[in-house]
Amino acid sequence: MANLLGDIWTNGEPDWYAALSDPNIKLHLYGKMGPRKGRKMGHLTAVGDTASDAAQIVRAARERLNPAA
Repeated sequence: MANLLGDIWTNGEPDWYAALSDPNIKLHLYGKMGPRKGRKMGHLTAVGDTASDAAQIVRAARERLNPAA
């Protein structure tokens, strides 16, 4: 699991399609109104053959959300 903090909205809406391009990734948004720096807005989860694989997959997906950051 990788938390999604309000920081990823700094440059606009995150690229959800890029993050979800991997079928092993699931997106969970909490429906909060307005992102703020440090505010937990949701999380990504991933499935992998091992816990280490899943962690690597979810971190890569989170990086794809906002490649300009």
